Amino acid sequence: MKKIIFKAPNYRGFVVLQMMMKNIFLTITIYVAFINSLSGQNISIAAARALPVGSTVTVTGVCLNGAELGSNIRYINDGTGYIAIFGNLVSTSTTGDEITVTGATVQFQNLLEVGTLTNATINSSGNLLPAAALITPFQLDEMHESWLIKMDNISFANAGAVIGGNATYNFSNSNGETGVMYVRGGSPLIGQTLPLGNVNATGICTQYQSSYQFLLRSMADLVPVGSLYFTQTPYPVNITTSGFELDWETNINSSSFIKYGKTPLLELGVIYGNSNTTSHIVTVTGGLPSEVYYAQCFSVAGTDTAFSDSEIYITASGSSGDIKCYFNRSVDHTRANPPTNLAMQLTSAIDDTLKAYMDRAISTIDITIYNLDNNNTSNIIQGINDAYARGVQVRIIADGSNANNGLPFINSNIPVVLSPQLPLFYYSIMHNKFVVIDANHSDVNKAVVWTGSTNWTGNQLNTDANNVIIIQDKSLAKAYTIEFEEMWGSNTAIPNASNSKFGPDKMDNTPHEFNINGKRVECYFSPSDKVNSEIERTILTANTQLQLAAMVITRYDLAYAIAATVGWGVDANAILDDSANGGGTSFLIMEAVMHNKIVMYDHAALPGILHHKYMIIDQDNASNDALVLTGSHNFSSTANSKNDENTLMVHDASIANQYYQEFVSRFNESGGGLGLNDDNTYHGLQIFPNPTRSEFAIISNDRSLVMVTIYNSKGQQLFQTRGQLQDRINVDFLPQGIYHIEVSGTLQAHGRLVKY
Repeated sequence: MKKIIFKAPNYRGFVVLQMMMKNIFLTITIYVAFINSLSGQNISIAAARALPVGSTVTVTGVCLNGAELGSNIRYINDGTGYIAIFGNLVSTSTTGDEITVTGATVQFQNLLEVGTLTNATINSSGNLLPAAALITPFQLDEMHESWLIKMDNISFANAGAVIGGNATYNFSNSNGETGVMYVRGGSPLIGQTLPLGNVNATGICTQYQSSYQFLLRSMADLVPVGSLYFTQTPYPVNITTSGFELDWETNINSSSFIKYGKTPLLELGVIYGNSNTTSHIVTVTGGLPSEVYYAQCFSVAGTDTAFSDSEIYITASGSSGDIKCYFNRSVDHTRANPPTNLAMQLTSAIDDTLKAYMDRAISTIDITIYNLDNNNTSNIIQGINDAYARGVQVRIIADGSNANNGLPFINSNIPVVLSPQLPLFYYSIMHNKFVVIDANHSDVNKAVVWTGSTNWTGNQLNTDANNVIIIQDKSLAKAYTIEFEEMWGSNTAIPNASNSKFGPDKMDNTPHEFNINGKRVECYFSPSDKVNSEIERTILTANTQLQLAAMVITRYDLAYAIAATVGWGVDANAILDDSANGGGTSFLIMEAVMHNKIVMYDHAALPGILHHKYMIIDQDNASNDALVLTGSHNFSSTANSKNDENTLMVHDASIANQYYQEFVSRFNESGGGLGLNDDNTYHGLQIFPNPTRSEFAIISNDRSLVMVTIYNSKGQQLFQTRGQLQDRINVDFLPQGIYHIEVSGTLQAHGRLVKY
């Protein structure tokens, strides 16, 4: 047994200890008294930051920002340091104002602030700001919290994207250091375009939880590097079976060139376009149908050259371009426009339809599926096995986190790749559900892409509300094949694990723009293709109507974008499932402006779940670029940054209307109230084309004389002209962005224009 021995205390030591304790108590007492004495005394910001959190302080400093970062938040400097101020007492102060405030220091999400203000006074205005401290992205840290900073030669990962609110944007510098910019809701940056080239950026370093972020006050905080730079990313137009045109814009007059090839080496050389212009055009000719090209655009002005990234493009196929969409739940044919454009409901027959397509396969079938079970899926399994038995090359990629109880019934000789089980913080799931049939067959009318929201389970096929879209086009099929083989790791029947890439490891290596029998179709894959930005851009093209049917929407920036369309007169309606989150913040953001035009799927009265991920834009007016967005991509951050997903945007009024027939049925059965008189009601301007690249006109039945005024997102007047309705108005001079159009005269109306 261990002994415990008690010893008598050393008396002299005890006295010394007692004296030390008295001194410590006296020191603490004096320190507390000192802190209390500061509550009414103006001290330096450096001194205030050194005090314990909860101290009441009075500080004076010059505001680095106004309301652009939020009505109640200001960052100030007094020469000794920087600190954030929060409270409605500073809401009237603006950049350059010297203010004195009294309040308690608090940590809000790890950002040190002076809050719970009891007093705030504006002492003077127009004061000079301190020089911004030059740092690198890795120096966005605690030392520089609340500082006015500058970072040189940075570029944005989402360059060219329309900026949304309550969203983050990644950037890097020339040394590969990375950082995050945050844009709050209501920021003047919303609706502007992220710069395409390198910029020098000035702003404020802030902290949110464990992340340090960069805040911009306005676009003036971004200064392009060099005298020549792109103001609009290259985009393909006039896509034909033998070539296409690449257009882009620069800030100053320059000459236009592309370096191109059929491989990433750009081995075919340089093509010259136009010169002495800011609107650049270069045409690729002499190609074959469904031919892939790689191209890098560049402009030259004297000794200055600006380059784009190398991108991939594809010519038109000459295929039939036939597009079919199917729904497994009821549709409302009273909304068909024209009356013969009837949406197709397949009751307990989607599996039969998929088998019929597989039965027609001649050479290849490539399958990606999130979940294949053995419940009511025997037709699909039989279609796969029958195709293999007759000599068709079959390749299957399935999600590795699912049981996939149907896979054991697949012929064991058919190769199957399961997606990797990587840490969830890096990779989540292979969520695709697409099939590519005969992509490289010599008959261009054999190639088919099958996709949509439907997994291959009994509930998904027959109960849960889902959609399928099938497109007969060789060029699109080749793009899906590129995506498939990136995950497969080879272009043969045998997968190559060492080359296989999933999730964040994939590259943006597929064409995005297609001419499918005269219809514009866009195709994007997650997480490599910045899909969330493309969805947000698509939302902001809405002129008259927007309908959303989604299992989940957790991206605040998309919710704010939809809310913004309501603000400019779009008739927006939405139905969400989102049973796990009970709606969540995104629902509340939209509900605040949509009210009873957003509903939750009625699980108590209706079977299954709402599993759709589609959005319809302007189905009521083909001249306003009617389109439908659909695929496997949920409106979530995980879908955008981790999952393997696919998204299609079909610019076609008849397809958009068929999806609308399904939407009305789902919306109304869950308590929505879309009546017949709700269709085609828009009292703003009819602008065409919208979005536009160079010019637009006001659609009208007369030629009345009017005044047309263009404003930017800040309400500043940019342009005004007098003319007749239907006149073309050139807007080449405008950068990419969203603009308010006002017409006065015989017609009094307003609307919104998107410039790309």
